[in-house]
Amino acid sequence: MKFFDTGFLQPTNTKNIYWLSFLILILYTVSLFYNLHLAPLHTEEPRRALVALEMLFNENFVVTTILNETFYDHPPLWNIILAGSVKIFGYNTFALRFPSAFSFLLTGILTFYMAKKYVGPKFAILSALYYLVCADLYFYFCVTAEIDIFYSLLVVLSVFSIFHFYQQKRFLLLFGCSYFFITLAFLTKGFASFAFIIITLGAYLLYKKDLKRLFSWRHIFSVTLAAAAVYFYFYTYASYEDLQQYITKMWGLTHQRTLLSDRFSGIIKHLFFFPLNFIAVIFPATLFLLFIWKKEQLQKIKNQPYLIFLVITFLANFLVYWISPGARIRYTYMFFPIVITILTYPLFLQLEEKNWMHKAYHTFFKVIITIALIACFAIPFIGYFSILPHLKFTMPLFGLLLLIIWIYHHKTIGYVKHLFVIGFIVVCRLAFDHVALPLKSLTSSSAPHQVYANEIYEIIGNEAPLYIFTQEDLRTHIQTPFKLYETAAYLEMSRKAIVSKTDQCELPGYYIFNQQNLEGRKSLYNFTISKVDLALVRID
Repeated sequence: MKFFDTGFLQPTNTKNIYWLSFLILILYTVSLFYNLHLAPLHTEEPRRALVALEMLFNENFVVTTILNETFYDHPPLWNIILAGSVKIFGYNTFALRFPSAFSFLLTGILTFYMAKKYVGPKFAILSALYYLVCADLYFYFCVTAEIDIFYSLLVVLSVFSIFHFYQQKRFLLLFGCSYFFITLAFLTKGFASFAFIIITLGAYLLYKKDLKRLFSWRHIFSVTLAAAAVYFYFYTYASYEDLQQYITKMWGLTHQRTLLSDRFSGIIKHLFFFPLNFIAVIFPATLFLLFIWKKEQLQKIKNQPYLIFLVITFLANFLVYWISPGARIRYTYMFFPIVITILTYPLFLQLEEKNWMHKAYHTFFKVIITIALIACFAIPFIGYFSILPHLKFTMPLFGLLLLIIWIYHHKTIGYVKHLFVIGFIVVCRLAFDHVALPLKSLTSSSAPHQVYANEIYEIIGNEAPLYIFTQEDLRTHIQTPFKLYETAAYLEMSRKAIVSKTDQCELPGYYIFNQQNLEGRKSLYNFTISKVDLALVRID
């Protein structure tokens, strides 16, 4: 057999197709975690890190704090997950980012399971893999310590429980599991979570002409258990902190994303651009829109109860975000596996057809693979990348791998051709991990914060307490800039102790001041964040 013989990958050779899919999944899993620790903490990551670390230091997993000050934000479940990851993997950025990447993988596995059970194994592989290589999630969001992918997993578990157990007529499990997972979602992100189950149950049972099921004892019992869990959480919280203020702040976060929170011009702009943005960020599944315009394909979707459920779930829930100007695309990540599964089905039905749509789709990727292949060989000769000298040895290897993928993609047909498209995206992510993440660790605007933290740590060590002096609220942080959170997160990880905010200078220890407030105190170390000059001093 010649090296590039593709006979063993004919669409009828199911066993070899499964082996190829398994190989892609192995490479994919490696790509999720390779160099995950390298990029500096940025945007919201430092806040998530501080909350999780201070849970461990304070041994309080109910009340969230930042810089040892109560932080009225989301409920604590995500922070508890992060804290658990830190206990397992250590005080490092890999531990903080692992739960998000792992949640993404679990969502893909769940997407595969449901599609396999209710449509078929080949379709399940294709839809799950196309979800897992969705660019917005794969190349950006699952590389962060943010909350949204984990939250989306909980919502998807709740929603899928409705269909799965309705098909089995196991209604106690239907209501019990769906309310259990949505209660966990509430403990992750707050009040809005229950809207998913209310809307999905109402819409699907209306479609099934079975609304009476909402008045069954099984539903009432499950609602009661969920309400009891919420009550118990608030009761426990009230034993530590001001419950009324906490609920007010949490409700404020929900309210600011609704229709009531913006002017008319903002609403019109959101109504027009939000669905377009949503379609764009599910790339490459965006291109599947090419395949849905045949009337017979839409009819075949109607013959699949699982796909009908997904369409109902998406349309009923997405409408809420569509009319809410405060909504962001990351709030809709739970819809990605749903929509990508729906869009993959017309593509799957046409895999054996030779039409202009398939030709356009694969020509597009052939061009993209060619560009990526050339880039791999060119990168070692570009001066910008010279700070990573190992690239001159490793990037040609990525180029050769892409060349093999290009050849197989050119020679194969149908289903297998799409597996090589997915394989190409996975190799691109591995190259991204190998090039972009090390570059970020050296050149990102967030990179100096780890340097500041290391240099401060060398001065103060582990023993004496460290304070940040400011008389402003954490959410305003004008004199003490927001990005000080990044330095503080690295300091808490290295010192394994809390960096505390204070508006007094009475206690002995080290303090970080705005240099305008030094009042003659001697600076031990100076640094600048967001154009604000800061100084480290010691007060005995």
